[in-house]
Amino acid sequence: MNGQHFWISKLLILITLSVYAVQGSSEIYSFLFKDVITSQGSGNINLFKAKANTTSINGTILEAFRIDNDGHLVFAVDVNEASDGSENSDSQGLAIKSATLYLTIDGVEVVFSEFTTRTRVLLMESGANERKSYYSLIGVGGSSLISPNIKSELTGTSIDSTLWFPITQSIANATSGRVEIVLLNSAKELGDPEAFYDFSNGYEEIALLTNEDVVYLESLQRGVNYAPAVITESQNDNLLWTFVPSSETFYIAAYEDLFPNRGDYDFNDLVVAYQLKIGNDKSNKLSVIRGNGYLIARGAEYNHDWYLGIDLPQNASGSYTIRFYPMGSLDLAPGYPVTDRFSGRIDLKLASDIKVNYFDGSSTYVNTYDYQQIVKGPRFEFEIILDTPVAHNVAEQAPFDPFLYVIDTEYEVHLVDKSPVLSHSRNVIDNLVSYKDDSGYPFALILNEDWLPPLAGVDLGDAYPEFLQHVSSNGRNNNTWFAAPVTGKIKNIPFKNWSW
Repeated sequence: MNGQHFWISKLLILITLSVYAVQGSSEIYSFLFKDVITSQGSGNINLFKAKANTTSINGTILEAFRIDNDGHLVFAVDVNEASDGSENSDSQGLAIKSATLYLTIDGVEVVFSEFTTRTRVLLMESGANERKSYYSLIGVGGSSLISPNIKSELTGTSIDSTLWFPITQSIANATSGRVEIVLLNSAKELGDPEAFYDFSNGYEEIALLTNEDVVYLESLQRGVNYAPAVITESQNDNLLWTFVPSSETFYIAAYEDLFPNRGDYDFNDLVVAYQLKIGNDKSNKLSVIRGNGYLIARGAEYNHDWYLGIDLPQNASGSYTIRFYPMGSLDLAPGYPVTDRFSGRIDLKLASDIKVNYFDGSSTYVNTYDYQQIVKGPRFEFEIILDTPVAHNVAEQAPFDPFLYVIDTEYEVHLVDKSPVLSHSRNVIDNLVSYKDDSGYPFALILNEDWLPPLAGVDLGDAYPEFLQHVSSNGRNNNTWFAAPVTGKIKNIPFKNWSW
């Protein structure tokens, strides 16, 4: 059974070895184990002890589960996580460092160390220096009906994701057994995806599943579409694909274009949404980067170009293609697609001459005044193909370097930890290489889709009062400032109303 046969449906890690057997009956029903994965990130699950005292487990019953699932014991995990990174009630996750099944059969302990789940993810373990591939468990908050069989002990419980152990021999004579699970201690200080997949809350319950419940649970895919960095395998190009931040979400990049002066600091001079799809070869090396995005608001007199920069090793080379679609058009803009070669760092100009290409009637202000109807802006797509795949630890990590070039002033505007890169910009000439002002205020931000841009002329700190405490604490406090706007001071652009 390979990774394509497993589905991860909830952020709860229920290892469902479910047997709800009645004396003298051959029927089996999913059930919960007494032991759990603890908040310390590990579990030692006794396979012969069910949570309910009325549930009887022996080797014959476990064998019935193995046969029912075509030679596998399939566990389910109830993912029960705190909201770190982008985790929320709609999507939560964990990563497995190791999982081992031990069965004593005819007096001999047999070890099964091969396992799979429905999803994988590239993560940095705490203390490591590169990301590696780990199987993951994904789910949602709260309880849900996971079993269509009313006789199942799991009916109405909140299990999420499946964990499979292939077993090619009969286990009917097993007299004892256990599953040891160790969760990955991810480097959550890096933010997502590591913060999303850390273990941080209470315990996770484990269950054993019948095939009926496996099929039903995996059909739900609860939480998967909103989880960051989920790897999927494509048979067409033989690559492992990871959506960042997820297959259903986008990064939001917002800018104040009066750099190096704060100006009105309304952070709506340009707002861009973009999403990435990272292709890795079978050795987990970076091979292809694809992306798409939209211009979603513009409140400026100045004209701009928008770039996405990606730091790659000097010896890296390849080709790229950019496609740009005018407002509301399914046809490419004149001059596109643009295709070229690159070596080393690459700076893709994904939107050019934006003042000309994004407007609301005769106004250069789009989606920034309260009276304006939502205008769907231009969109772009790109693909980068490396001649030779490179290790992830020598390449820049997403969200990369989204930056604005202000054509009128000739300044680049980057995130605070980035450096100017364009030879024709004034930043280096004027020795302006910091993207914070003297009070610590940035000129570019990466935000999530909950954020809404301030109305034209409204200071970001007036629209989001907690932002002031966030800046004054040097980013240590009020990290969810973007979730507390002042009514009447933001432009309500409903989630993904900008997409088309």
